[in-house]
Amino acid sequence: MTSSSTNITRKTGRLFSGLFRFAMKIVVLLIFVGGGMFVGGFLKFSNTVTSYNIQQEVAKADGIVVVTGGSARIAKALDLLAAKKGERLLISGVNPLTKAEDLQKINPVHKDLFGCCVEIEREAEDTVGNAAETKKWNSVQKNKSLILVTSSYHLPRSLLEFRRAMPNVKFIGYPVPLEELQRDDWWKNSGTLRLMIFEYIKYVGAWSRSFVTPKTIQSVRSSLFE
Repeated sequence: MTSSSTNITRKTGRLFSGLFRFAMKIVVLLIFVGGGMFVGGFLKFSNTVTSYNIQQEVAKADGIVVVTGGSARIAKALDLLAAKKGERLLISGVNPLTKAEDLQKINPVHKDLFGCCVEIEREAEDTVGNAAETKKWNSVQKNKSLILVTSSYHLPRSLLEFRRAMPNVKFIGYPVPLEELQRDDWWKNSGTLRLMIFEYIKYVGAWSRSFVTPKTIQSVRSSLFE
């Protein structure tokens, strides 16, 4: 190999080495910035969730919908219905094997409401499904405002999905506080902290979907392959 070829090889090696180091710095910077944004967003999310007032008053709406995931949610929704905060109640995401009688036994104080003002939906398997099935129900009910009842940690994502599915309906969130999240040191409990982190990740994913539309995907595809 001639000295000229050797010099070219060395220069090429230094060039690639420099580019690699630069790329690694960019990656580290992106990880640092991304990590900071994630932590900052999580702190804001957790502060919102833990600040919900357990005695929160709620304005009257045309109807009420509760997302299943705990007996406390349904009980609170029935309390709101009994207080005439809404005309009818939809319980969304009920297990197909659960009968109306089973729910009445769990909530004996409000068992009479099931005969006049409560409807049960069993198709939804997740929050997106809850929103979709509520949209079908409301296409008949024609409610212009709905109180949405769910656990406090689940409320931000639920409001996001329901408002996306029904942009013309006014949703009033009613959080059912989780006892563990009412403590000042809730973050010291690994199970509660894990629950909040996973829910925040789901919330970010749901929020991100607002920007991933067929039109956006087509634009990206066109810029890459055309």
